[in-house]
Parts: sequence; structure tokens; C-alpha cells
Amino acid sequence: MRAELEPLGRSYDVVVANPPYMGAKNMNKWLSGWVKDSYPDVKGDLFSCFMVRNSGMGSEHAQMGFMTPYVWMFIGTYEKLRRFVIEQNTITSLIQLEYSGFAGATVPICTFTLEKGKAEGYKGGYIRLSGFPGADQQAPRALEALADPACGWFYRRDADTFKQIPGSPIAYWVSQALISSFGKGIELDNISDYTGSQNITADNELYLRRWWEPSNSGNRWIPYSKGGNFRRWFGNHEYVVDWSEQAKYFYKNNSTSNLLNERYWFQEGITYSDITSGRSHFRFLPAQGVFDKKGPEICMLGKNLFSILAFLNSSVCQQYLYLLNPSMTLQVVDVKKLPLLKQIFDSPIINGLTKGNINLSCSDWDSFEISWDFKRNPLV
Repeated sequence: MRAELEPLGRSYDVVVANPPYMGAKNMNKWLSGWVKDSYPDVKGDLFSCFMVRNSGMGSEHAQMGFMTPYVWMFIGTYEKLRRFVIEQNTITSLIQLEYSGFAGATVPICTFTLEKGKAEGYKGGYIRLSGFPGADQQAPRALEALADPACGWFYRRDADTFKQIPGSPIAYWVSQALISSFGKGIELDNISDYTGSQNITADNELYLRRWWEPSNSGNRWIPYSKGGNFRRWFGNHEYVVDWSEQAKYFYKNNSTSNLLNERYWFQEGITYSDITSGRSHFRFLPAQGVFDKKGPEICMLGKNLFSILAFLNSSVCQQYLYLLNPSMTLQVVDVKKLPLLKQIFDSPIINGLTKGNINLSCSDWDSFEISWDFKRNPLV
């Protein structure tokens, strides 16, 4: 590699390195402390620290190329890094690979180039390969996009546009109309009680059961929302959690567990599964139990509950969520940013259709033996 770089080094400052990939939770005590002190705004992973460090080594207008996990483009942990990239540098090009973009590996990778310094109004080139599964398609489709920008997966975007979206995700493929709608709606966070609070048992083998396992004598076991498979409107009521005084004492006082704030106990609301297969799915949750991180709940929606549930299960909402975070983990912070239009609130038509969908989904759920309201198979 040195021989290839020497000609460039005669005229330019050249730095080539293999960026480290290590999340904060895997760092030892010394490394974790050093990263927090040296790179407090980008401490989530060593690769993000490397991006900032590499930028600091270059002169004004330095050209930088990176290949990193593309999580920095979307999730809340890297919002300050995105601001750094957008406000102090210029994204000149970016290719977002498909999950299986490399043979033998399934990893979320992007490759991109930056110019140090802000070039106002510059529209970088972006190629989105997420719609082409398999490593064998990535290079040919990228070359096709470069040869024909009208192909449908090549985009031009001024990075300042991203600042119009909450959290500034690098959502280069989104229309300006969709981006502008964030300024017209009311954030879900402003009309709900949705803090991301959760119950953590720290010992599911001891404190968690399928609902048919315990006798529930003395109301010790209560329903527990814990995500589950793809299902909208109603269902996935399979678990119960130990809610005895002894168990709650453990959740509250054990160092690795957490007792859900009492204000969220037995609240009617909307729940969902935080791990998705690409499509989000929201469900009505009766006021009968509590929830954990895998099945968080949006509470205190009042008369707007059914209209909001309808919006959350709409194709429009799916576009918003994919804009905010296209990964397989649907984070609380992303759902809280969703914009809602006042026109949908307290609509008799929307409420009626939503309640009808809930009833249909409930009847379907009760036709399976895993439902606690199962009576008989409808085919019998």
C-alpha cells in the first residue's frame, strides 16, 4: 500500500487506515473512559470517533473516503455525528449497500466521501442499493446508476435538507413534500405520555411465564406486553409477569432490573414490537397489565387513541418510520417524532373503521389456542 501512496504523498497529505468497529458496550473501562473524554459527542462506537479524528487530520477541502456501518445515518445515538458531518463538511457521494452487500456477511454498510469544510448548496450524489439483494448485484447496480442517473436509485441532495427532519437522518431518497410535512404536523410526543419507560425483570426465567403456565392464584401474574410476531390492531397477548410485592421489590432494587413507573401500570394504549422485519405493526393494548422494552406502550391518548392507531398502521406512517430509521429496530425516539395532522383527530369515520379492525383482529386472535379467550376452533 505504501508504494501506491507515495506518488500522492509528493503533492498531498495522505492518510489511509482501517477504521476500528467497536460499540461502547464492548469497550473495556480504560477505553470507554478515554473515548468519553476525547470524543464525547460521538462516543457510541470507535468508527464514529475515527470519522471525527480523520476529519481533523485533513486541511481545508481535504478529500476523505470512508466505509462504515450505516447506522450513523439514522439512529439517535449518532445525531451529533450527523450534525458534524452536515455542518462542518460536505457529503460529495454516498452508496448505501443492501444488508447482504458482501458475500458471506450480512452487515449494514455504507461507503461515502466527504470534503472538509462546508460547500453551501452543494448537492452530493447518493446511490441506494437496498432494493437489490445479494452481493452479486451491488457493484453492477452502482455502475449502472453512475452511467444513468435517471435509473431510479440515484439521487442528488443538498445535505442541509436533512436538518428539516427531526434528528437529521441522512434520508436522501425522500421527497421534499414528505420532508416539509414534519413542519405541518404535531409530534406524537406532544400529545401522548410516552417516555420510553419500561419494566425489566433481569431474570425472565424466574419472573416471566406464558399465560397458561401459572395458576395465577391471588393475581400474582398479570399480562405482559413483549412485542411478538408481525400483527396489527390486536393480539400477541402471550406472556404474564410476576407482579407480587416480592417481585416488584426485586425489579426496583436490583442493579440490572427496573420497575416500571406506577403511572404506566394497567394503562390502555398502543403497543408495538420493537424488532421488525421491515414493516411496523401497532396494536391496541387494553388496560390490563404492563410492558417491557420489546413491547413498549404509548399511553394517555384519550379520545385520540383510535385515530392515532389508524395513522400508525397506515402506509404513510411506514414511510415516515423508514425515513427516520430504516433499521430493523423501531426505537422509541423515532416513534415519538412522527407528525400527526389535526384533521385525523376524533374522526367518527376513522374511529369506527379502527374499532372494526380491532374487533376483526381480536376475533382472529381468539381463534387460536394461545389466546386466553379461546373457546373453540371456528372450523369445527
